[in-house]
Amino acid sequence: MNEVLEIDEKTKSVNRLNLDDLSVEELKIYIENLKNEIHRVNEEIIKKNKVKSDAQKFFK
Repeated sequence: MNEVLEIDEKTKSVNRLNLDDLSVEELKIYIENLKNEIHRVNEEIIKKNKVKSDAQKFFK
C-alpha cells in the first residue's frame, strides 16, 4: 500500500501527493488504498473504544 501513499513517520500522517503526477489508474488505486486505510482506522477506533469501555466498567 505504501507504494502510493507517502507517510511522514515523524508526524504519523499522510503527505499530500501531487496528483498531477499520477495516471487515472494510479488515482483509482490511490482512492482504493485510502478507503482501505479509512476502514482499518475505523476498526482500530472501535477496538480502542471497546477496551476503554471495558476498563471503565472494571474500575467502577
